[in-house]
Amino acid sequence: MKHALTYYQAPAAQAIFEVHGLDTFEAWWLRQIDWFEAPNQRRGGWSGVGKLILPKADGSNLVLFVKKQQNHGRRTWRHPFSGEPTFRREFHRLQSLASTGVPAPKVITYAESLHGGEQRAILVTENLQDFVDLEQLLPQVIPQPLKQRRALLRDVAQQIRRFHDLGWVHRALYPKHIFVSTLVHPAQVALIDLEKTRKTSCRWRRAQFDLAALHRHTDGLSARDRLYFFKQYLHADDTHALRWCERALLKSIAKRSKR
Repeated sequence: MKHALTYYQAPAAQAIFEVHGLDTFEAWWLRQIDWFEAPNQRRGGWSGVGKLILPKADGSNLVLFVKKQQNHGRRTWRHPFSGEPTFRREFHRLQSLASTGVPAPKVITYAESLHGGEQRAILVTENLQDFVDLEQLLPQVIPQPLKQRRALLRDVAQQIRRFHDLGWVHRALYPKHIFVSTLVHPAQVALIDLEKTRKTSCRWRRAQFDLAALHRHTDGLSARDRLYFFKQYLHADDTHALRWCERALLKSIAKRSKR
């Protein structure tokens, strides 16, 4: 891609991008997209996400989520002054997850540019076809019979545990960041918005941080459903009581969720 310092593009997307004139960084940067909400003004810059639909030659559409940011970085020991673009971190995490087989948005393009002293980054991912976020799905599932409701809770809990077992902590694990496809059994579960995600060696910390955030933002679930979810996360037998260490973890999650 012309005028980009750092660049990745999925090979299969090259032809359609050329057709739509999206073969340079500036073309992507200037392309109008429908923001989901006003760009976030933080970290000394801004960052936003929107949707872009590109018609394909066969009559179907390529549905993309386009993230743009300017001077929106996180300072690290490698980048103590200008900071590292948060989308760069998310790009690497999405690529890492893809290599493990864990469902996640497919990266179509990632590019960075330095223009007039302004640090800019673009991350483009493909729409998760037939996935619905948990924020929308839970109200539909909660009234359903116990078997269907708990099947969803089990599949979500076990996928989060799989994500944690890879050493990752999401650090913004809200229902709107958990996408579920119920067209297959067990349901497929994908996590999005990985820009805050990081590696940690502490298993307790991963569970405490992410499950507390999820607990705080899931209204409508009963105490029994929440306990079932926690046991499925632990791969514990639902008919047996929790061990003392598991009870301690559950208490710490509940306490943190009240912050």
